[in-house]
Amino acid sequence: MPTFSHSRIGTFETCPLQYKYSYIDKVEVEEEDTVEAFMGSRVHEALEKLYTDLKYEKLLSLKELTEYFNKVWDENWNDTIKINKKEYTAENYRKIGLRCITDYYNRYKPFNQGKVIGIETKESIDLDDEGEYKFHIRIDRLVDCGNGVYEIHDYKTNNALTTQEDLDDDRQLAAYSIWVRNNFKDFKKVRLIWHFLVFDKEMESSRTAEELDDLRKEILAQIKEIEKENKFEPRKSALCDWCAYQSICPLWKHGIELEEKTVNEYLNDPGVKLVNEYVKIKNNLKIIEEEAEEKLDKLKEALIEFCKREGVSIVFGSDNKISVKGYDSVKFPGKGTPGREELVKVLEKIGKLDEVTDLDVFALARVVKEAEWPEDALKKLEKFETVEKNYRLNVSKK
Repeated sequence: MPTFSHSRIGTFETCPLQYKYSYIDKVEVEEEDTVEAFMGSRVHEALEKLYTDLKYEKLLSLKELTEYFNKVWDENWNDTIKINKKEYTAENYRKIGLRCITDYYNRYKPFNQGKVIGIETKESIDLDDEGEYKFHIRIDRLVDCGNGVYEIHDYKTNNALTTQEDLDDDRQLAAYSIWVRNNFKDFKKVRLIWHFLVFDKEMESSRTAEELDDLRKEILAQIKEIEKENKFEPRKSALCDWCAYQSICPLWKHGIELEEKTVNEYLNDPGVKLVNEYVKIKNNLKIIEEEAEEKLDKLKEALIEFCKREGVSIVFGSDNKISVKGYDSVKFPGKGTPGREELVKVLEKIGKLDEVTDLDVFALARVVKEAEWPEDALKKLEKFETVEKNYRLNVSKK
């Protein structure tokens, strides 16, 4: 049984087909690192270096720390790293990373907020009593604050703040706190702390024992749902731009193939030809339908006039006949029309506004037609009513 993780479950939630490619088929693709991910990794490495050295009683200066960041940046940078926002350069992202480190350093120096007992930990927890289902734990930094209080710290370099509501529902750090609860006898509380480094902002959440047990059951249920999945349908989202499997995904494969073709190859591609022809005919059909609708409306008016003039209600053709039936429909003032406000006040006064969903004029017309309210209430609506004559045509064989 494989060990599941927050990212593994998250991949399935994002796109079942991506999950299949990655974890079941284990499709090997040449993954393009994005500059955002690259920058985040370098920031994590710098902070890992900071706290690792502190374990050996060595406090790096800010200058030494930023020099280390620049060093690992230069050592790992390559031209295959993808920059999706073309208006920015790699240097822009390097500066963001340096700002994150500088702000963090100045905020927490001399870094004596508790005893660091874990850096980039690699552990797992059992989700069931038999130990069949396991969940991977990787904590950026684990801190013992004394008196049974522990802190799980997580560094974020994304360019958007997460809401407190989302943090209180977060699965990742909450699951990590299950491991802390299970492994420290003096445990009393775990503080979940996110460092949104781009904003120099710290946010916190926590969980009760009951909430953690519910979370464990929820994760276990999610894993079992994944195990039962057999379709693995692709799910289109904004995250598709960062997916390494676009070239084989049925949602994107053809479009990516076209990008590699010359103009002549593109125009002669059978898929392009089929789409172009289909859209052409569909657009022509729409024009034909609009023209036909216009002609039918004119013929309908002519048939109604014919019936009025000749005093008939059924008109015969060669093989078919058309019955023309007139009926009255009650209309009330719509939004922004004269009498609307006064009508609302009347309905409020007689206590009936809620019954027509804050004045749904169609619901109100039905009430009047079916005489669903007392006669005195209906009487008060009469001055707002207008009666419109409509006709229904029915075609049948002679």
